[in-house]
Amino acid sequence: MGNRADAEIEVVTTGIVFGWVVDPSTGSVVGGYSGAHTLPRVVFRIVPQTFELIPLLVGTASFVPDLGYAVPPGRWVVRALLALGDGRRRSTPHLPITVIP
Repeated sequence: MGNRADAEIEVVTTGIVFGWVVDPSTGSVVGGYSGAHTLPRVVFRIVPQTFELIPLLVGTASFVPDLGYAVPPGRWVVRALLALGDGRRRSTPHLPITVIP
């Protein structure tokens, strides 16, 4: 994540950020990680005018019964919600992915 602001940004995580698989034609969330989550508080501090790598976990378990138990192979997009230290939440842009068999 990049910080183009003049002040430090804090991104509050559990050590990783969980992403969702999104249908690019509708914008609907269709899948993601469905396993257990640990709840430690890990804060990534991003100083102004720099970038920081934040781990992203994307699962392909289907949340839509019509798709089956897993998101089928094809072109999708990923989106993640970031919790900032000041209480705001921001969504990442849609990032293209290809699910392969």
